[in-house]
Amino acid sequence: MAARSKTSVWRSDLTSQPQKNSSQSNWQYRNRDRRRKSSHYKQQTQRHLPPELLTQIRAESHGRAYVQKQIRKKTPMIFELYGEKIEGIISRRLTYALAVVSVNGEVHHLEKLNIKYMYKRDEMPQVVQDIEVDAGLKAQNLISIIHKSARFQVDDRVLVRCCKKKIPVRLTLRGGEMITGVIRWFSQYDMKMLLAHGGNVVVFRHGLHRFEISPQWA
Repeated sequence: MAARSKTSVWRSDLTSQPQKNSSQSNWQYRNRDRRRKSSHYKQQTQRHLPPELLTQIRAESHGRAYVQKQIRKKTPMIFELYGEKIEGIISRRLTYALAVVSVNGEVHHLEKLNIKYMYKRDEMPQVVQDIEVDAGLKAQNLISIIHKSARFQVDDRVLVRCCKKKIPVRLTLRGGEMITGVIRWFSQYDMKMLLAHGGNVVVFRHGLHRFEISPQWA
């Protein structure tokens, strides 16, 4: 039997290897170029935004990330509503509501407009001792305001400055609660406050009645 030549072996080895799909390769290159262009455009756009607006845009994800983290960890939470308090675990985040499973297994559909603030149950001792109450305001039994234009507004530039410089602020809510602390992050919907004794509270901005710069901790 005649021996195979080196040329025929090499030719056989080459033809046995799978050929790369040129259309798939082109698609991968085009897709990679799109991602690079999109990332570059986003970076260029953000560089031209005012610092205050850029800070807020980056902060918008904090509220969503906070809720998603509690869902993932199944963190027991306290939700302070108008005239009601609910304790439970967030099972789902919706656009305008939170699905909460209470300690007795009942599922609650909490509209965000009805939530004044929320915090982790483990931090309840610290939170409770740091929240004061304006009795006169509480007696008015104010409810949430649906129309955004009628709500109490806080200039985001003030929030940025207080957040960056860790200036204590006092939030008075429509339910009469007075919460003094340092803003850790904020968005156009909510803000997270670090209180004097170490507790953290997420306050919904639609529930604000008054905003003050506090010279010291409460």
